[in-house]
Amino acid sequence: MSTHNVLVIGATGKVGSEVINQLSTQENINVFAGLRSMARAEEFKSKGVTPVALDLDDADTIPGAVEGIDSLLLLTGYTVDMMKQSKRVIDAAKTAGVKHIVHIGASGNDTTEVSHWGWHKMIEAYIEQQGFDYTHLQPEAFMQNITAFGWLNPNGLVNLLKEAVWSWVDATDVGAIASAALARPEEFKNQVWRLGYDTGSIQHVADTLSKELALNLTTLPLDPNDFYAGVISQGADAAYMACIRDQFLLNGEGKIINADATFDKEAFKQATGRYPTTWTQFIEREKESLLRAVAQ
Repeated sequence: MSTHNVLVIGATGKVGSEVINQLSTQENINVFAGLRSMARAEEFKSKGVTPVALDLDDADTIPGAVEGIDSLLLLTGYTVDMMKQSKRVIDAAKTAGVKHIVHIGASGNDTTEVSHWGWHKMIEAYIEQQGFDYTHLQPEAFMQNITAFGWLNPNGLVNLLKEAVWSWVDATDVGAIASAALARPEEFKNQVWRLGYDTGSIQHVADTLSKELALNLTTLPLDPNDFYAGVISQGADAAYMACIRDQFLLNGEGKIINADATFDKEAFKQATGRYPTTWTQFIEREKESLLRAVAQ
């Protein structure tokens, strides 16, 4: 059986690292990790992964990174530059003869009240227009957001959504589908996967955390405009964070249709060999890190 060369862009993030872990143990797959900095190169080599220099903000690094690649995971940062970065990768991949692109986008909601949903749809359309085999992954809200953004803290759980019920997905599950698509591209050829498998308001999440961790968490209402001002003061990308602010505002007003939609758990199991993660399972697995967030 011939080997399949896979490049993971975003290899150090929560989804990309899961893809690296899953693919690096599979036979007949050569895994390449695109790294902005080669400081962690030895870490990847120890897993049998080949590190390659790839800086999405440096167009000159991209052609060499995609040369000889069969399938690639396209995962960009949380800035408006995702449009420019993605086009650079897609154009270089087309020249290099890459066959298959797995793209990590955002909510598959057909509306574009939230601008970055539209950005991702433009990227998906360009991948298709250039003639690649594609797998578009459209995750809903990551469960990891409660710690990644500091929402869970010693004072309680920040609530930017009022009473809105959200669809949630474990980033590990997104990585599992991405890994399956990269390893078995023919099975996932020209497919769109919407990924969200458990629902809950912020109050529901707080109650579940309290039950599973033996805590008494309160929710902490926060105006999305104040959230936006805070993250901008810390250097976050203004254009992208405006999208997030707008999503919170629309969610809180109940204006995002099907914000609580969930998708086919049986299809997920068929693809990965297991069912997607529930909030209870996520909390059990991440118990130590969640308790640290509350204790800080």
